[in-house]
Amino acid sequence: MSPSTVKTGILCRVGAALGALCFLAWLLACRTLAQSAAPKPTADPKFSKESIANSDSQRERIKQELAGHNLPEWAGNYYYGDGEGVNVDLRLAPKSGFVATWNGCLGLYDLNFGNVAWADGKVGLRFTYPNNPLHRGFEGFPEELIPVRWAGRHYLIPADQMIEFANEINRGSEPRKSPRGLFLLKRGDEKKSAPGTPALPTSYAAYILKKPIRTTVVSVGSSRVVGDESFSDRHTQVVLNAGQAEGVKVGMEFYVYGPGSSFASAKITKTEEHTSQAELEQDEFPNLPKEPAPAVGWKLSTAFER
Repeated sequence: MSPSTVKTGILCRVGAALGALCFLAWLLACRTLAQSAAPKPTADPKFSKESIANSDSQRERIKQELAGHNLPEWAGNYYYGDGEGVNVDLRLAPKSGFVATWNGCLGLYDLNFGNVAWADGKVGLRFTYPNNPLHRGFEGFPEELIPVRWAGRHYLIPADQMIEFANEINRGSEPRKSPRGLFLLKRGDEKKSAPGTPALPTSYAAYILKKPIRTTVVSVGSSRVVGDESFSDRHTQVVLNAGQAEGVKVGMEFYVYGPGSSFASAKITKTEEHTSQAELEQDEFPNLPKEPAPAVGWKLSTAFER
């Protein structure tokens, strides 16, 4: 799924699901990534004493505003993360603005604050300091968020990650039962039930499946490795025997459940009537055996079925 933020979250969930070997691999990856993202030098104005004091003051103003009445539903205190290297806290209110922090294994990785703009059904964050919305390394925050209501729950989904949110629902990771997850959820809402489906924009609602789509690899194409010695991914082009007629859409994510790979996921890049092209991604860790290469006959599902 793209940015390192999402990748770290996936590693966390995979480690929890796949047993001792993968969990140790996840710990190694988290430690390596965390060490490469050492705390920022104090010369960075975002981490100066003045900046931290200003963010603390703004956080207190937000807290006071949130204690009031007649607030929009999107106002509140939100969290996403894995409880380890990624712990993002976002507090926002219409008048007092927002404060966003990213804490991890080595402390504070990122900090920013500023004003909130509401327009066209989206919450825009106007940052005081330069922001890295692409999440390279352990920094950066989404700049445009769409409020999503799911029964009594309140999510803030980055405007460019609505399909990824639907994938998490199909996978079975949402609605989550703990604070940990890949998307901003108002604190405490994980305790609320979420029957039915969330109120997504019409163009994305069809991505949420009533039942999993299962498919099989029917051909394997070229392969390439992306990354470095500390952490890399293998990307392989494959063709699946399910397509538009079976409900497959570009951007959907499938997960290998047998045989051959302990964990691999494939994102759909092109669809035909009864076939789809996808890029299958496998994690590779140093000092651990490599995963077997993708092969014809591998089975995949939109749900995580291990």
